[in-house]
Amino acid sequence: MFHRYLIAEILKLRRSLVVFLCLAAPVCVTVMCVLIGLRGKAASPLANYWMTGAAFWAFAMLPLSVTALSVLMAQMEHGPRTWDHLLAMPGARNRLFLAKAVTMFALVAIMTVLVGAMLVLGGFVLDLAKPVTGMIDLRQLATTFGRMLLASGLMCVLQLWTALRFRSFVPPLLLGIIGTFFSVVAAAAREGAYFPWLMPLHMLSTDQAMQTVALQIGGWGGLAGLAAMLFHLSRREA
Repeated sequence: MFHRYLIAEILKLRRSLVVFLCLAAPVCVTVMCVLIGLRGKAASPLANYWMTGAAFWAFAMLPLSVTALSVLMAQMEHGPRTWDHLLAMPGARNRLFLAKAVTMFALVAIMTVLVGAMLVLGGFVLDLAKPVTGMIDLRQLATTFGRMLLASGLMCVLQLWTALRFRSFVPPLLLGIIGTFFSVVAAAAREGAYFPWLMPLHMLSTDQAMQTVALQIGGWGGLAGLAAMLFHLSRREA
């Protein structure tokens, strides 16, 4: 039965701007990194090029993309006010909310893969345009972006939870903006490892302990947050 809810979520997304969003964010990251790499006449280290892209993705574009996705997925029900009908269906509550969470995380995973792939393609463009040094370590790139995805779990759940809880799109939008803003303040602090919006960025830290803490809280915290979200939202009135 659960797969039917997943299919329904995917079909509903066809009428939205989700494809544009999933392409626009990775393209934005890649274009910015290529333009930065083209500055100056000195050879550009490809390792620095893709690490810059990873940092920009984790610090800004990933949180903002998650915010946009959560609002988009929630407003598909809030907008036409279809919650009353959907939540009145027998056994639909947990499955519906879980399907939305799985679909959203899958979309974030797709965007993460696209960012990595486009950065590799951008590296070839950079190589054609000016001298470069070194090469892109594909294994390190894939590992880094994979860990960023796992570390973003708690942030994704908090954003989706807020978007589903409130009929207006303003609360989740404010949460995403405030979370991204406070990331700037907390980025250099040790306590930043406990801030959900910074956990993906800490996958680039040279402090292995900070990486481990951020990954565990982002991953396991995301699962715990998902369970709490399902419990809370399943008790809402139909």
